[in-house]
Amino acid sequence: MSEESEVIYVADLARILGRTEVSVREGIRRQASWLPKGFRMGIKHCWLRADVMQFLLDYRDGKIQTKPIRVGRKRQVPPTLKSIGR
Repeated sequence: MSEESEVIYVADLARILGRTEVSVREGIRRQASWLPKGFRMGIKHCWLRADVMQFLLDYRDGKIQTKPIRVGRKRQVPPTLKSIGR
C-alpha cells in the first residue's frame, strides 16, 4: 500500500490500529465500536483514509462514545460458618 492511497483495506487498518487482521475482521463481524465506519467495495471491506484519521482524532478527544460494558448477574453473599448452622 502506498501512503497516498485514499482507500484503506483490512490489513492496512490493522497496521494503523495496532491490531491483527483477525481482530479487525472479528470487529467488523461484531460491529465493534472501536472500528471506524467503513463500507464494502465488492467483497472487500474498505475505509477512507481521511475518515480513519478523523475517527482516531475523535476517539482520542473523547467525542466517540463506546458501548457500555455489559454487567452480569448480581453475586450472592457467600455463606459463612455462622449461617451454615452446624
